[in-house]
Amino acid sequence: MKMSSKARYGLYTVVALSGRYGQQPVPVSELATCTGVTEKYLEQILALLKKDGIVEATRGSNGGYTLAAPPEQISVGRVLRCLEDDLKIVQCIGGTCKASCTCVSHNLWAKLYNNINEFLDGITLKQLSEDKI
Repeated sequence: MKMSSKARYGLYTVVALSGRYGQQPVPVSELATCTGVTEKYLEQILALLKKDGIVEATRGSNGGYTLAAPPEQISVGRVLRCLEDDLKIVQCIGGTCKASCTCVSHNLWAKLYNNINEFLDGITLKQLSEDKI
């Protein structure tokens, strides 16, 4: 499984926001500079994060983005699922496999999917930003 640039940049962005939790909103231009991504692409990522309730947007001259909850309450798994199509490693994880009852690898993929999600859900943005994983 390979994470998309959208997931990587989204994670960089929320980690940057976690370091500024409780402070003024961070402008997109500043987030783009610290993450190394264009503002246009970052706006697309932030729209997904906002839709999922991970970040909040403030308009106006002092506008920008903040985390919607404390960094210790947001898991890396939640962020990545928001940006990576629920982290489904194969199509049959979503229940769309017609051969799930006879597929010899279905249980393998299901267990791998569960282990990945459990691991990522066990790491908060605070832990990641403090490099304590």
